Amino acid sequence: MRAQVLTKFGGPENFLLTDIPKPAIEAGKLLVRVAATSVNQVDIKIRGGLPIGPDLPAVLGADVAGVVEAVGAGVLDFAPGDEVYGCAGGVKGQSGAMAEYMLADARLVAPKPRSLSMREAAALPLVGITAWDLLERSMAGAADHILIHGGVGGVGHVAMQLAKTLGARVATTVASAEAAVLAKSLGADETINYREEAVDAYTARLTAGLGFNVVLDTVGRDNLPNSFAALAEDGGSRPRMQ
Repeated sequence: MRAQVLTKFGGPENFLLTDIPKPAIEAGKLLVRVAATSVNQVDIKIRGGLPIGPDLPAVLGADVAGVVEAVGAGVLDFAPGDEVYGCAGGVKGQSGAMAEYMLADARLVAPKPRSLSMREAAALPLVGITAWDLLERSMAGAADHILIHGGVGGVGHVAMQLAKTLGARVATTVASAEAAVLAKSLGADETINYREEAVDAYTARLTAGLGFNVVLDTVGRDNLPNSFAALAEDGGSRPRMQ
């Protein structure tokens, strides 16, 4: 099969499009004919040498969408021809999706939603899992006023839509007027251009100085102090940050 093989750590120039053996089916696994994959920040970090990746030369790519080609012994929930998606490889001990076929643990994939194309489904797993986990850990609900840092980023744009399905009021930070328009189209109630408005100013403007009772920080690093500054101390609800 054809595959993009990472030959050494570093930049994208270290990928080599070449032929490698097609994986043999194993118990508990699915052989998936890859229709689409996506690139996440963790894939870029693994390409650069993050030590959670497979041994080189390696096929990277965590997210996948495709069609089941073969089913391993013990797998009862899938059959050849099923359309599936998931975050199922590209880390140590597991080859990834940047190839024509991927051997995936059946526990790491799910039936592809019929409403999504293969490309859309392949873009969803890792960011969707992360966003869902953040909201679940925060115990967010309809009564919450949530601040999501980076609302048009990979995790942020999914977290924003999930938060809206909970009935929450959602504010998000963006870097431009164009990003604000996109955030609004995804459900944001309020947008904040963090380059133009300081954290104390937008907290005062949007929460009357009380602070947000849930803050989801998808940026981290130097932004972490801003998240603490925006978080309510006594805002009428339990303050939570993820």
